[in-house]
Amino acid sequence: MSLSAWRAALRIARRDALRAKGRSALIIAMIALPVVGVTGADIVARSTQLTTQEHSTRLMGTADAYVSTSAQPGWRLVQGAEPSSENTLILSQKGEKPTPTPEEAARSAQPLQRLLEQALPADAKLLPVEATTGYHLTSTTYGQGQVQVWGMDLADPLAAGITTLRQGAWPAAPFEIAATTAFLTESGLQVGQSTTLKGTTQPLRISAAVEYPGELRANRLVGRPGELSGLLNALPEKTGLATAVGARDYLVALPGHAAFSWEAVQQANAFGFTVASRAVLADPPPATEVSSRASALDTEALRKTETIAATAAGLALLEIVLLAGPAFAVGARRSRRQLGLLAACGGNRAHIRRVVLGGGIVLGGAGALAGVVLGGVTALVARSYLEGRSGARFGHFALNPTDLSGIVALGVVTGLLAAFVPAVQAARQPVVAALTGRVTARPPAKWLAVVGALTALAGAALALTGELSDSGSRSVLAGSVLAELGLIACTPLLISLFGRLGRFLPLSPRLALRDSARNRGRTAPAVAAVMAAVAGAVAVLTFQAGSESAARSGYVASAPSGAVVLKAESVRGPDSLAVSTAKNAAALRTAVEATVPDLGQRADLSVLSYGACDSTPGSFCGRVQVAPAPGNTCLAPPGPGGIDLRCARSAAAEPEDIRDVISGDPAVLHNLLGVDSPAATKALADGQVVVLNPGYLQDGKVTLQLTRFGATGPEGNQTSTVSLPGVAVTGTAQAARAVMSPAAARAAGLLSVDQQSVWRPARTLTSAEVQRVTSAVVQTGPGKLAVERGYQEGSGNALVLGLAAAASAVAIAAAAIATGLAATDSRGDLATLAAVGATPGIRRRLSAFQCAVVAAMGASIGALAGLVPAAALQRVQNLGIEAKLGSGSFRIGSNPLVIPWPELAALVIGLPLLAWVLAAAFTRSRVALARRTE
Repeated sequence: MSLSAWRAALRIARRDALRAKGRSALIIAMIALPVVGVTGADIVARSTQLTTQEHSTRLMGTADAYVSTSAQPGWRLVQGAEPSSENTLILSQKGEKPTPTPEEAARSAQPLQRLLEQALPADAKLLPVEATTGYHLTSTTYGQGQVQVWGMDLADPLAAGITTLRQGAWPAAPFEIAATTAFLTESGLQVGQSTTLKGTTQPLRISAAVEYPGELRANRLVGRPGELSGLLNALPEKTGLATAVGARDYLVALPGHAAFSWEAVQQANAFGFTVASRAVLADPPPATEVSSRASALDTEALRKTETIAATAAGLALLEIVLLAGPAFAVGARRSRRQLGLLAACGGNRAHIRRVVLGGGIVLGGAGALAGVVLGGVTALVARSYLEGRSGARFGHFALNPTDLSGIVALGVVTGLLAAFVPAVQAARQPVVAALTGRVTARPPAKWLAVVGALTALAGAALALTGELSDSGSRSVLAGSVLAELGLIACTPLLISLFGRLGRFLPLSPRLALRDSARNRGRTAPAVAAVMAAVAGAVAVLTFQAGSESAARSGYVASAPSGAVVLKAESVRGPDSLAVSTAKNAAALRTAVEATVPDLGQRADLSVLSYGACDSTPGSFCGRVQVAPAPGNTCLAPPGPGGIDLRCARSAAAEPEDIRDVISGDPAVLHNLLGVDSPAATKALADGQVVVLNPGYLQDGKVTLQLTRFGATGPEGNQTSTVSLPGVAVTGTAQAARAVMSPAAARAAGLLSVDQQSVWRPARTLTSAEVQRVTSAVVQTGPGKLAVERGYQEGSGNALVLGLAAAASAVAIAAAAIATGLAATDSRGDLATLAAVGATPGIRRRLSAFQCAVVAAMGASIGALAGLVPAAALQRVQNLGIEAKLGSGSFRIGSNPLVIPWPELAALVIGLPLLAWVLAAAFTRSRVALARRTE
């Protein structure tokens, strides 16, 4: 294989590409489209992966360490290289020692500042950080809104990089604050205006609009240390708000910005502080020196990520080959006379193969370069959108030369691979047939279809049974590729079978189907190209839909979606506690309904207790709980198909603020629990206990457990039970475990300790309305108002969004380009129709149906092919979770394999329609007659 022969082949290929500019442009586009997606995904992935320096800057600014006080200052703990709740262990709480040592007990009694002096290196500079986790109410343009209240001197050089100043100036004067852009957008406030925290009278002037690069959606006010926490700590205890306790976190700078070593981190651990050190993050200690709580789940998660990434990369490579294959096949058919002349002049088969392969190198390289440039531009243009959807800024716009060079090389290699089969076919064609242009149509080989079907089944089995091990990613990838290749081998026979449907169709679609079946050598590569693109889109969309469905199933609503819940706080006045609370609740209800008059029917309810726990004679404190029936350990409501996904994950089965036993009228069933059952209404009126989970019911009875605190008995409490007739119903919200009528509650000796009201309006309240009604509640009396927004679809990370958009765009563009190539190759047929008197409308409709047939067959087969990698990857995500099978939903592991029917219909039906419209719009009505040679 001489270099001179390759130079000649490349020169011929370059001249042929310049001669047929239209066809060359289509081939370049075929190769460039997937490269655009791969390049964009690579840039987004690299840009979202923060370097150690970027991560450290977002966490600690320019400081050398971020120090946090543990729940037990002075008690020794161990931590990972980067501390988190998963890898931090306070030994005296969860370790081998049941109680703190005398030394730890003595240290815990010391002031926090004294502990810091002993724990940190000498002469360390500390910048306090007040990072509260709860939310507070503050005034807004519309009323009252929730916000986090932090304290930090943002003007200090140590804090540079933690936030980004978008407008205004850093807080410098007393009670000046910085507000995040998300809070300003939601509250309607602007820089220069003021807000006031609930319960305080001190106006807080907003001097700056800032954003946290890693938390763009944070609703936060940041004041100077001590100011905001001082206001909140001065509030009375019964304000309905969490109180701030001052700084417990610190930015630490050492003299000369010396490294905060791992030994210094362990010294701080001995005094009950966790430390994120810039030096340790950049150079982690050996694994033997790190907390043993570093879970093996990290390794499993890494394997899962590697499996998904390897499968996506492998399918992208296969997609490029299949997309470019039909382009080179059409090019070889259009150049068969030229290749015949080359053979007639003494060229052998190797020379012909080199010419076609040279086209793969030339056009593959051009397509790859164009794709890399367009992919970079697309990622740059979409950067702001992707950052907004993912809720975090890119660390940097990453253009990795190694990755991009590899993508270009990948484009050239795949161009060669795509041209390989057309090159072999062109080299084997008889010289006379090539010179005359005659092509002999052969019937499809049935043995090839049988082998293809067996290969597809074997590939699907391999992908679905691949284990999560070092070879797991190879199993999933190999199985997915084999399944697609098997379906491609079946394509010629399927095209032939599709052609038999032509007898039942009108003229234009009948001619289109028969032409596709007769010219399988042209149709099959085009169908394979569309199939590859659609399979990639279906795989991404199906995998994303399954993950989203699992998250939706795991969400537990505290009320039906859109419900407005008002909780009246207990108040003490001249009357009894119950009367004063009832008056407060009535005033709050009036204020809410006056502010938003179209809330609909109101349902009032009371949370029940055993004992009033007040100062009245004979009063005692206690509680009432509904007891599970014997044998029921997981009482989460069943999910779709009868399977509880939360129990499979050992996660919380109920909302944190679930009510145990409540009393109310039938409207409570509808407004709070989403129960619309006449049987439930009748049971409640008859004095029965209504439960949402049959696990609380046994032999038609519900057992209530009554506990009297401080009485004689185990642990000083006295426990008794009472069984009442009950009924289990189905609702949309697990907001309470049991509901009783007020009469039945009184008969059981239960008292009301909390009064609430629930509305279920026909529409969800806007953010402005929620802020207005919250303000009305705050001004009227102590109470809380909440709106159940329902499950909020995850925005997903930028990489998943980019992959889904790229796969869908490639599918649409591939269908258009592949069908355009097929139409280009069939110009001779259009010329023949014109010669025998066909009208321009017939020729236009024929071209449109030719494109639609290719797109329809490719989309149908691709939809099936894409389900294999989606199901396999979904299974990989769920390995380690008990597999369950329920009626009504096919499941891989414990997550459902959800087929996104709307998106699937858009691809399977929309692509052929789009191809038909495009072909009809761009096909010339008048065709220049050409001499037919076949």
